[in-house]
Amino acid sequence: MISLMKLILEADGIPKGIILAGGAGVGKTYAVKKLLGNLDEKTGIFTPKGSNLKFKYMNPDDIVEKEGTSLGAAMGKFKEIFQNTQNEKENIIWDTTAANIKNTMAEMSGYDKFMVMVYTHPIISLFQNAKRERTLPMDAAIKTWDSVYSNIEEYKKLFGNNFVLIKNIIPGYEKQVQEFDKAVAGGKDSLKQYLENLISDNAEQFKSSFSKEFKFENKEIEQAFNNALPETSFDEKKDSGILKDVKKEFQKDYLKKNEDPGSELLEKRVQAKRKSKEKREQNYNEDLEGIVNKLTSPQFKEITEPNSEEDIKSKFNSFLK
Repeated sequence: MISLMKLILEADGIPKGIILAGGAGVGKTYAVKKLLGNLDEKTGIFTPKGSNLKFKYMNPDDIVEKEGTSLGAAMGKFKEIFQNTQNEKENIIWDTTAANIKNTMAEMSGYDKFMVMVYTHPIISLFQNAKRERTLPMDAAIKTWDSVYSNIEEYKKLFGNNFVLIKNIIPGYEKQVQEFDKAVAGGKDSLKQYLENLISDNAEQFKSSFSKEFKFENKEIEQAFNNALPETSFDEKKDSGILKDVKKEFQKDYLKKNEDPGSELLEKRVQAKRKSKEKREQNYNEDLEGIVNKLTSPQFKEITEPNSEEDIKSKFNSFLK
């Protein structure tokens, strides 16, 4: 029996939207192609198995990788394409993280929605993320993992029968999973030390693609910076992690008025970046605590139990009708 809501949606010609949710490197497109249909990567069209419907694949990463633009520029272009697609009432399949519930639901407010959440172990997510062309920084990948899977129960309530969870435990990481879980058993500090050692031993592998070397636009700005920095509270050892950001801010200030901003303003920038770093470290610790709590929780194990293939296909086919 067709629900009243589905009849209303069909009568109004409301398009369908599939949300691919999950952390970085969890294998969302692989899982979807394996279970739900065919994604033509040349045309960007997803065709569900046994259906004549077509869905436009939407992912800002595609713009970054195909056009070589920055993430900021890609996001601007992506929003424009996304809006145009919505205006045309095209069916879409949106490859995102869904880390923010409010934003996710707002972006898809005009659609009959179905969510496919793909889950994998955090260490697999980190290693798979490191293999991608657009590699997130380690702390960003960890934050995404923790944020996304904190939302599982809420999304289940919001989507009801239009929610499925796929567990994609990629083979070949058995040793890493075991070592990660051992660190988790020791608590947040143990996990933090494990990750620090992992990065230290594999610095090049886990290097973010966003980590670009900064160069001043000209020698005059560089010389002005070198003259001003010693007059601030900047500490070469303690503040090494904020040096690039401090340089960027100094150059912005210099170019804004086309003159040396001086050490007083530079000191303010140092203080601001120091506070930002402290906040990031606090957030990172909270994210690690979140991962420890999840992986040691019987309840989390229960809510990440995947739907069976039969159940996934049944729910998905019902959504397509």
